Amino acid sequence: MTRILVRLLTLLVIAFSATTHAEGGCPPGQYPQHGQGWQTCVPMSASSGSPQGTPQPVHVPSKSLDQWQAIATDTVVGVIGTSADKTTWNEAEREAISNCQEKGGTACNIDISYANGCVAMVFGNSMKNSKGGSNQAQAEQRAMEQCKKDDTNCRVIYSACSLPIEVPQ
Repeated sequence: MTRILVRLLTLLVIAFSATTHAEGGCPPGQYPQHGQGWQTCVPMSASSGSPQGTPQPVHVPSKSLDQWQAIATDTVVGVIGTSADKTTWNEAEREAISNCQEKGGTACNIDISYANGCVAMVFGNSMKNSKGGSNQAQAEQRAMEQCKKDDTNCRVIYSACSLPIEVPQ
């Protein structure tokens, strides 16, 4: 019976010692601060450098996977084919031509293929043009500016983005 009582007391001491406060009697995440005749606990700041400080985001090294897109048109029939989020330019162009043909195009040609950004196609009264940009608004603006230099009644008929995918290394 005495052995059981000793083991039970040992377990209780271990259990209560695990919940004691960290350095200087302060709870985790705080550190003692004292002056003449006083002591208190102060929260650790992110810049304190202490392992018990506020957790900081961990930077995980990553790499980007390219994402390609393309636009193909058959101007005789008036058909546009597109692709987006493809891993290679070749795959993007093949899909854009295939999409153009599925819509009835017989002489589909690539107008633009672009990686990790946005594209826009603009039609005017007599011309079409495609431009790329880092965002959709920029691609549309570039295409519209070009159209307005050479044509009238310019309008965006297509714009989309294929942005790179960040993957942890």
